[in-house]
Amino acid sequence: MSELPDHVPPARVPEARPSALGIVIRRSAGGWELLFGRRAATSRFMPGYLAFPGGRFERGDGSEADPLAWVRCVAREMREESGLDIPVASWRPAGERTTPPFFPVRFRTAFFVAELPPSATLPETPPQPEEIATLEFRNAPEMLEAWARGEVLVPPPVLPILREAALRPPASAEEFATRVGALNASEQALPRIEFVPDVWVWPTPTATLPPATHTNVWMPGGARFVVIDPGCGDPEEIERIVRVVRRREAAGSRATEIVLTHHHRDHVDGAAALARALDLPVAAHAATLDRVAGKLHGVETRAIADGERLDLGGQTWTALHTPGHAPGHLAFHEPARRWMIAGDLVSGLSTILVGLVDGDMGLFMDSLRRVASLGVRSVLPSHGAPLPGKALAAALIHREARELRVMAALAADGSHELAGIAAEAYADTPAAPVPLRESQTRAHLEKLEREGRVTRGMSGWSAVR
Repeated sequence: MSELPDHVPPARVPEARPSALGIVIRRSAGGWELLFGRRAATSRFMPGYLAFPGGRFERGDGSEADPLAWVRCVAREMREESGLDIPVASWRPAGERTTPPFFPVRFRTAFFVAELPPSATLPETPPQPEEIATLEFRNAPEMLEAWARGEVLVPPPVLPILREAALRPPASAEEFATRVGALNASEQALPRIEFVPDVWVWPTPTATLPPATHTNVWMPGGARFVVIDPGCGDPEEIERIVRVVRRREAAGSRATEIVLTHHHRDHVDGAAALARALDLPVAAHAATLDRVAGKLHGVETRAIADGERLDLGGQTWTALHTPGHAPGHLAFHEPARRWMIAGDLVSGLSTILVGLVDGDMGLFMDSLRRVASLGVRSVLPSHGAPLPGKALAAALIHREARELRVMAALAADGSHELAGIAAEAYADTPAAPVPLRESQTRAHLEKLEREGRVTRGMSGWSAVR
C-alpha cells in the first residue's frame, strides 16, 4: 500500500456481518476435548485455519433482535458443517467478538457452548467440505502446543479460549460458557491478537491507500519486543497502543524500541508520540531516518543496517533492506520460524503501489526476488491479514505479468502516450483509478527505460527494436 493521495477518497472499514459459532465440548479419557473444523483451502475467510464451526446469520433463523434466532443459527450451522444435530436447548451463550478491521470480510460473531455425549461420533466426511475440510476433537493443551510448534493455524479469538480451557478445564457447558463470555468481553475491549506465537498485532487507523483502512502495528519478540510502524498520531489511538504494550509487558516481556519499516506517513505518524509515551528510541534504516527527522524532533534514534540481527530474547529477526516501495524500506525475517514482517512488500488486500517520487519499480521487483528466495512460511504484512509464504513470489509474478502487458501495449497499434499505454496494460482491471493505473504504468516504463528496453521521445514511449 502507500500514503493516501489527495485525489483518492479513504476506504470505509467493511461492515461486520452477523454470524454465530459453536464451541462443542465432550469428556474423554484424556480430559475435555473441543471440536475443530479445518477451513477449506479455498475458503475466502481464514483458509486452512482450525476453527470452531459456524457461519453467517440467515433470514430463516429469524430476527436478529430475537436471542433464540441466534441459537437457531448456531444449531443450523453446526448441523450443516459437522453433521451434529445438537438441540437448540443445549446451547449456552458465551459472548461475542468482532473481526478486526484488517480483514476484507468481517463478522460480528455470537459464541455458544454445548456439551456432546462421549458416545457421539463425527461423520467420516464433513457435510460441506467446501467450507470445512476436516473435523476433529482436540484437547486444549495439545492444540496450544501444536500451534506453538507451527503445526496448525488457529484464529486469534480461539487462542484465549484454549488458554482458559487449558488452565481450568470446563466443569459443564453452562459453566464454561460463562467463563468464555467474560473472556470475550475482555478481549473485545483490548484484544491480544496473535497469528503466530509471541508476535502480537494491533490494527491502527491510518491515512492509507484503499482498500486498506488500517496499518498493522506488529510487536514481535520474546523476553523483549519491538513495536513496528505506529502509523496513527491520534492521541486516543496512541493511548490504545500503549495499553496493548502495557498488557504485553504485564505478561513478562519488555518493549525496547519503536521500529519503522519505511517513511510513509501511514507507518510513522504516531512514532514520535508513542516513543515519548513509552520512553523508547526509534530505529529505522538511515534513508528512512533522513526523511522523518522533522517528525522525530527530540526523540532518540538509531539506524538499522541491512543484515542486522534484532535479538529479542527468544526470537532473532534479521533486518533486510528491501528498497523500491521506499528507499529505506526494511523487512524483518525470523529464519528459525520462517516468518517475515514484510512492511509494504506485499499486502493482504491489494497490490502495493510503487510511487513516482520515492519509488523504484526495478528495486521493488529485486526486493521481491530476494525475499521470495528465503523459503518464508508466514508473511505478516502491514495491511491486511497474514499471508502464506508463496504470496511473495506471487507478488513478483504479478509485477512481471504487468510489465509484459506494458510491453504488449507498446507493440500494439495506437497511442504510445502514457494514458493509452496504461489503458491497455490495465484493461483487465478497469475499476482501478486512472491516476493509479497511470502512475504504476509509468513506474514500469521508467524501469524499462533504465534497462534500455524502451525509449521516451516527443511522440511518447516506444520499445527498443
